[in-house]
Order: sequence, then structure tokens, then C-alpha cells
Amino acid sequence: MANGIFPPHKAAAPGLGRRGFLVSMCATGAVFGFPRKSLASMNPAAPNGSPIEAVGAVYEPTIWYWIDNAGKVNVYIIRAEMGQHVGTSIARILADELGANWEDVSIDHVDTNPKWGLMVTGGSWSVWQSWPIYRQAGAAGRIALAEKAAKLWGINPAKITVENGIVSGGGKTASFGDLVSGGITRSFTADELKNLPLRPHSDLKLLGKTLQALDIRNKTTGQAIYGIDAKIEGMVHAAPILPPTRYGCTVTAIDDSAAKAVKGYQQALRIDDPSGIAPGWVMVIADSHWAAQKAAKLVTVNYNITGNAQQISEADIQAENKRIIDDPKAGAILDTGNTDVDPVFAKAASTFEAEYTTQTVLHFQLEPLNALAFQNQDGVWEIHTGNQWQSLCLPWLQTALGVGEDKVIMRTYLLGGGFGRRLNGDYAVPVALASKALGGKPVKMIMTRPDDAYFDSVRPPTMSRLKMAFDANKQVIAMDTAVASGWPTKVMLPAFMPKGVNGKPYDPFSSDGADHWYDVGAQRARAISNELAEATFRPG
Repeated sequence: MANGIFPPHKAAAPGLGRRGFLVSMCATGAVFGFPRKSLASMNPAAPNGSPIEAVGAVYEPTIWYWIDNAGKVNVYIIRAEMGQHVGTSIARILADELGANWEDVSIDHVDTNPKWGLMVTGGSWSVWQSWPIYRQAGAAGRIALAEKAAKLWGINPAKITVENGIVSGGGKTASFGDLVSGGITRSFTADELKNLPLRPHSDLKLLGKTLQALDIRNKTTGQAIYGIDAKIEGMVHAAPILPPTRYGCTVTAIDDSAAKAVKGYQQALRIDDPSGIAPGWVMVIADSHWAAQKAAKLVTVNYNITGNAQQISEADIQAENKRIIDDPKAGAILDTGNTDVDPVFAKAASTFEAEYTTQTVLHFQLEPLNALAFQNQDGVWEIHTGNQWQSLCLPWLQTALGVGEDKVIMRTYLLGGGFGRRLNGDYAVPVALASKALGGKPVKMIMTRPDDAYFDSVRPPTMSRLKMAFDANKQVIAMDTAVASGWPTKVMLPAFMPKGVNGKPYDPFSSDGADHWYDVGAQRARAISNELAEATFRPG
């Protein structure tokens, strides 16, 4: 899947170029280009990423958008934009139901205010999960506008039409802006939203049509703002020195004597991570990115290494996959209905058996991992980065920084590719901790491509063993599948794992497809966790 998760188991100045993006800092604290009063982090159509400013009166039918007295419709997007134009897709759903003029529609990608709920982008979930929510939101605005016009004109709201930003009825017309200027106070409860009448699909005019994506101009002119572009006055740059193994490394000594000859070098920080997300890191701090990178090559770090992860190879992990598949008691048995395959195999006219393996796969997204972190004047930690699963990353940052839920916020940026790598926001944690070590000073890290690959949460090596039983007519009468691999859900969010019929939990994403939709008679599907892989690296 394009976004890195499989579908669920069936249970500044406009003329600035992209690289010239600069956000200022005033005497009272950081003003990161995003108005404090706004809940939006970034408008991808604006050269400097600033949110759309409403003109005059504003009506918010729901939390998902506003309409101003100029007739502009601004839609809030909680999904990460990484090249799939998800903001345009979601805005189109709302605008079509609302009856807006597409030329008046804009989008803002929002920060991690709790009001937005779960923020995750992956599995090709975004459009179909947003479909009912944004259609209901659009219907709310359409109905409120129709009711306002009907009251003004003294006619039945049922006689009102709302199309292309114009409200019509009884021989009269008004624009969205005209009606909003007159004041609209109509609100909707959650139950009312769920029961609003929606347009028939045949009446939808934007969906399925060729429209220009709302963020395409800046993407094609180089003015779009990605996490790698984030800047703030006074920030320092960090280059990481990664430990030899993902886990089990403790820094025992740092020798930076040679690095002191590099102009702009400041210091090397040992990162102690209470969250356990990124143990054993050292962050080399300098005035510039290149000074930090140069100095990092001259810093020597000694470690105390526990475990044998340094000696583990691809072949070792595949051998472990085979060993655990060979154990008939290993793993969770998925609920396929009839799992009693052994008697069917015993009477089969013929059988088939094969093993299939996949190797470790790196993400290699175009934009290398990066983050910028600092503590603002309100005592809140701001994390500026592109991320696919903010709701997963926030608790890690809170634990690492030792603060409550209201003291960390993630600001949204475009992603130069995600592919599932940025579901795992582990790269933001050491940057935040480096900032904390420097008293909240802004710290920005851009990883090199080698470090990005070395720190990747890779798709782990897998092994699948397939057995099939056939009758005399070569029809499938039973199927037995076992899949072994490192489990990303177990590592990142074990609460997402359901239990099999034998009471053991399993990762539905790692075993997706083992329990398929075809009728093959009796079917047993086992999902088995490779703990050697999970102890060696972070599966993704």
C-alpha cells in the first residue's frame, strides 16, 4: 500500500523560494509564521505555509471548516500530505456536499490540538474514513445557508438550492459571503450531523472530475514547505551519531577533541531518553548543518553494548522465522471460521506445500528524516516535522520530555514521501531531548541518507509457509498458512493487536492476507512473532 499500512483485517514574503523560507523570532518568543489564534499549522498553497486568514465575519458549521464573508471556504485537514493530494481529496468531499465554488476552497493542515482526535495517515484509509465526516460537515453548512436564505426571503427551505457558491430560491440569489455577512448562528449536535440528508451521488459535481489540486502550484514551483525547510532564528543544527545497535547501547565516553577544530562546532550531547525510543544517541551541535556533519565524523563515542544484535544477520532472522514456523504451537490462530484442517488434509487426494520469503526492505523516502524542536514562550514544546502518526508520536515525546499532554504540540509540514516510515515518529524524540538539554533552544536535525537508512524502521524479513489440500477434481478443500516476521504493531502500539481463537494476540498488519476472502473450505492461518527481529531493530 502506498502509505505503508495494509488495510485493516476484516474483524514570510510571498516571493521567497522554498530554500529561502525563514520564520522570525520576536522579543517575546517564537512566532513561527502561524498565528497563535489559529489551530491550523500550514496552508500548502501559500509560499510561506501560513494559514489562510478569514475576511470579516466567519461561520463555522462544524470544526472541520469555516466560511467567511468573502465566500471563501477553508477546510481543516488532519491527514499528512506526502504526494497523494489527500487535502484536495478531502476538501472535494466537503465542497461537493456543501455546494461550494471550487475556486473559493482552500485547505489548512492542522497541528495536534486534541479536538481533532486520532491523527494517522496510512493504509489508504484517509479518504474512505473521511467520507462520512466531511459529507456531514458539508451538509451542515448547506442546510444552514439554505435556512438563512429562506428566512430572509420568507420561503420554504426546501425550495432553496445551493450550488457553486450561490444560494438560490424564489427568484432570488445570494452568495455564501452575503449570507455569512448577515450572521449565521445555526449549530448542530453530533446526532443531528449523523442524520442530515446528503445529496444523492448523482447530484455530486466535483467528485470524479478533473480539478486542479489545491497544493499543486507550490509543489511544482519549489515553493512548497516541507519539514526539511523549517527554520527559526537562533536555531542550532544537530547531526546524530547513531549507536551500533538499535537497542542495548549506552554511551560511556565522548571524545570531541578533534571536532573542536571545525569552525562552528559547539558541543556533543549524550542523549538520555526516558522513553526508550532512541537509546544511545549522541547529538553533535553546531552553527550550521554542514559544520555539524563535519564535526560528527571527528567525534569518537564509546559504548557499553548488551545483547548480540551486532552479530545478527538476515540469514539469522530467516532461520528464526523457519524455526518458529516449525513449532506447531507457536503464534496466534486467526478466526477463519473452520480452522480444523488436519482431518481434511488426511483425506485429500493431493496436497501442495511451499515456502515464500521476503527480505528486509528500506523505505528510502525522498525527503530524509528531519525535525526541529524548541520550547516556546508559553512553556510548550513545539515539534516541527512531517509525520504520519502524530497521535502515536505525542506520548513518546511527552514521556521523553517529562511533561504532560498539554505541553507538547506537533506542527504540520508536507512530507517528501512517507511510505510508512513517518508513521514512526522516533526521529523527533532525540531532537526534542537535545533542545531540552540546551534549555529549550531551537534545534534542527536533518539526517544524512546513510543515517536515515541505518535508523530506518524497516519492513522485516518474512517467511510464509503455505499448504493446500485438493480433492480428486483438483478443487481446494483446505488451506494451512503460517506467517512469521517481526511485528511493527507489537513494537509501536500493542493495544492495536486483537487476539486469535487460541487467546494469543497477533499483529493484523503483519499477517494481512493470510486470512483471505476466498472459499477454500477449512482454513488455518497462524501469525507468529519473530522476537529476535524485534530485539534487533524496530520493525516497520
